[in-house]
Formats: sequence, structure tokens, C-alpha cells
Amino acid sequence: MKIGVFKNVFVDGKFIPVAEQLNVNQKYYELLREQLKIKKVVGKNFVRLGDPHDGGYVMVDNFKTAGVAYSFGINDDVSWDWDMVSRGYDIFMYDPTIAALPKNHERFHFFKQGILGIEIKEQAMNTLENFIRLNGHAANSNMILKMDVEGAEWSFLSTVASETLNQFDQMVFEFHDMTAPKDQSVMNATLACISKINRTHSLVHLHANNWSSFLILEDKILVPNVLELTYVKTSNYELVDDENIFLPLPIDQKNNKDAQEIPLGRWNKKFNNVVKIK
Repeated sequence: MKIGVFKNVFVDGKFIPVAEQLNVNQKYYELLREQLKIKKVVGKNFVRLGDPHDGGYVMVDNFKTAGVAYSFGINDDVSWDWDMVSRGYDIFMYDPTIAALPKNHERFHFFKQGILGIEIKEQAMNTLENFIRLNGHAANSNMILKMDVEGAEWSFLSTVASETLNQFDQMVFEFHDMTAPKDQSVMNATLACISKINRTHSLVHLHANNWSSFLILEDKILVPNVLELTYVKTSNYELVDDENIFLPLPIDQKNNKDAQEIPLGRWNKKFNNVVKIK
């Protein structure tokens, strides 16, 4: 099936969406949206942590006075980590692509290593289970996880144990390559990874990263290539279904301030987005 593919291209000082055509499996995207159904959190508010644009995340305002957070993917931005420190957290920070942090704090603990589903010592890559064990956090619960690792999240999710995920009260991710051409095995693996998260956690917020492309299917389903997601541990919160959640929320900000927001509309209401491209 041919669908519209829109990529943000810089033209005359502005980012504009440019349409292409691509054959995709629409059924896959229907299943994907079903796996990414958003729950409403009862009795809690959202707060934005980190940079006002790229590097910031929307989270549930439910933090411990002292806790542990794991932050994977730093580059030159520690704004989220800094805001977590202000809430009393020690931040265990990982990025194999930088020599040092751009800014330091006594509660920052930096490691020039990366996350994968397996340990590869010669590439300084390791698993979350090993990092937790090495840091003495095996008995910790209700930690915080932030992960923006440019696609390595799929290797991580393919092997991480549900028991390990269950040690985190909140998890924020960037999911990459959501609309890249996929064969059936990759589609199945992507759905399996998201299904694994859903065993222990519930998706409570979703935002499209407007630095990347997005799809509009023939029945007006919109799917961004890069998504920002906030999960909470299901057992720790009161959660309800809500078909009227409209995205983006007022608290959301554009990752790329020079491009238009990618509207997800009423994401939970099946195939009911009307998307206008200007």
C-alpha cells in the first residue's frame, strides 16, 4: 500500500514537510498504535524536565526526595539530568561517544560506556542488568530510566528482563526508526519489544520528535519516525482509559523550534486523526 511520507526539509530559512511515496504494511502500523495506547494517570500532574526543546521530557510529577536515575545518551546535553539532581536524584550517566560531560555535578556519575542487549567489552557496551549490579542497585526499586540512544534501544529491549524493567517507577524513551522500511521479522521484533514494556508499565505520554519524518496512512493514521514516550510502573499508579487525550499537550514543546509540530491528535481513538499539512 502506498502512503504519504513527509520529511522536514530546510528551504528558504524554514523547515517544511516534503511528501514522498513508500510502500508499507498498514496492518503493522495499526498493531503498533494498539500497543502504544495511552493511559491517563489519576491524581497526578505532568512536569517537563530538561531543555525547553530537544533534550526535554514530559514526566509524571511523582519523584522521591532521594533516588537513583539512569541516563543513557548524553551527547552535549545534561539539562534533564540537572533537573533530576534538583529533585534529589543521583544520576548514573552513560555515553560511549563523548570523552567527558559538558557540565559536572557532584551527583553526576559518568561512564564512557553504552547500552545494548549484550555485553561487548571491546566496544564498551554492556547490559542494564550488569550496570545495575556493578553500581550496587540490584535491590533498588522505583528508580528512573531515561534512554535516547539512536536506535540501540531495540537491542536493549529485545533482551532486558521484565524483572529489571520493574525496578523503574518511570521510564522515558526516544524510539527511533518507527517508520523505516521493515521486513516482517523486524516488525515482529518491534512489536515484541513494546509488548514487553507493557507487561510491567503503562504508556502515559507520547510526543512526536519533529526533527524526523512521519507517515500519513490512507485512512489518516499518522505515525512519526521518532517518538518520545513516558511510561510509569502500572502497579504504582491509578490509570484509566481515555479516548479523548489530545496530543500534543500544552506542556509539550517542539524538539525543532523552527519546524511545525507533528500533531498526533486523539491518538487513542482508532483511526480518527485528521491531519492537515500546511
